[in-house]
Amino acid sequence: MNFKQFGVLLSVSTILGINVIATKVLAEDPPSITFGDALGSGGCSVADQLPGEDGRSLSIVLDNFNAFNGQRKKCILRVQTFIPSGFIVQDVQVLYQGTTDLDRGSKGTSLNRTYSFSGGALGQAVAPPQTTKFTSSKAFAEQDEITVLAATGLCSGGGQGLLGINLIAQSSSGSSIFVDTADLNAGDVRLYFDLKRC
Repeated sequence: MNFKQFGVLLSVSTILGINVIATKVLAEDPPSITFGDALGSGGCSVADQLPGEDGRSLSIVLDNFNAFNGQRKKCILRVQTFIPSGFIVQDVQVLYQGTTDLDRGSKGTSLNRTYSFSGGALGQAVAPPQTTKFTSSKAFAEQDEITVLAATGLCSGGGQGLLGINLIAQSSSGSSIFVDTADLNAGDVRLYFDLKRC
């Protein structure tokens, strides 16, 4: 083997080596929030829950969460949440699905949502209150974005907390609203680099 052939072989092996390292880095997922059991109270109960294989998603099937002909129903969901060590910021999506039915002349229905997080120094949920008004009969899918922040700055030790979801379904005369499911998904992790030590 001459020097030129050796150089080509070295270049190919270097490229392959860099590619393997890059693939390995991309394959390593950043730490993520995971969801445990959910409990419903007030005007609803949890009929079933289907966790995703990686723990980052949870589908909650709601039972008896509906409002008819001027009723106002409240549903309080509490979802067990596990925060990873070194956690900083993560976006969480919550998708609600259901149906609304309006008679002619009805003023419509609405679905209100607020969020909270309890867990001492583990973190906090940041999301403005959301209200969706429905003025026609249809199946709906409404998605909210929540940002969950480490409460102790950039260096969380991780642990357990509860994500609180407060829902209010409001109907008017001649209308009804049913909320069937709430799907939680821990989406993008956003990392910020700082010089201070954890």
